[in-house]
Amino acid sequence: VMDTLERKRLVNKLIGYKEKVYRDVLTEAYNRRYYEEELKQKNFAAGVAMLDLDDFKLYNDTIGHDAGDVVLVTIVNEIRKNIRSTDILIRYGGDEFLLLMPGINADILAQKLQQLQKKLNTAIVPGYSGLRLSVSIGAVVSGKETIEQAVSRADKFMYKAKNHKNMIVIDGYDISGDEKKLVSEDKS
Repeated sequence: VMDTLERKRLVNKLIGYKEKVYRDVLTEAYNRRYYEEELKQKNFAAGVAMLDLDDFKLYNDTIGHDAGDVVLVTIVNEIRKNIRSTDILIRYGGDEFLLLMPGINADILAQKLQQLQKKLNTAIVPGYSGLRLSVSIGAVVSGKETIEQAVSRADKFMYKAKNHKNMIVIDGYDISGDEKKLVSEDKS
C-alpha cells in the first residue's frame, strides 16, 4: 500500500524514465522511438521537414566519429536556437532529422527553413572550424493525413533536394539561395 507521497514519487520516476527513453543519447533531441510511439499515427496541421546532412559519411570517414558526433550536436543546437518551443525535433536516423512545426503555413515554413539552412551553413563546429555544414531539406504541410504520410512525402522531397545538395524542396517548389523555381511534384 502506497501513500500519496510515494505514489507521486513513483509517477515522477516513471515520467522521467519515459522522457529518457524518448531522447537521443548524443543530441538529446527526441528519437525515432518517440516518433513511432507518440506521433506517426496522429493527424494535425503542421509543417513537416526532413533534414539530411550532406556528405556526413565523409566527416566520419576522414576526420573520425568524434568529429561526426560534434557535427550532430552542433546541428541540433543550431536547430533548437532557431525553432519555436512548440516545434518538435527528432533524430530520425543517423544524420537525418525530422522537424514538426505545428500550425504553420507553407509560406512561413519556406521562410523558416531558409533561415534555418543559412544558420546551419554558417554554424561553427567546435574544434573543427574548417568544416562547412550543408543540409538538404524536403518539406510539406500536413493537413488531412497522418504525420506518417506527411513524413513519407517530405522524405521524397528531401531526396530530390539531396540530388543537388544544400537545397530545400517544399511541396512542389525548391528554394536555392534567393531563387524560387517550380518543380513538378511526383505523383507516383
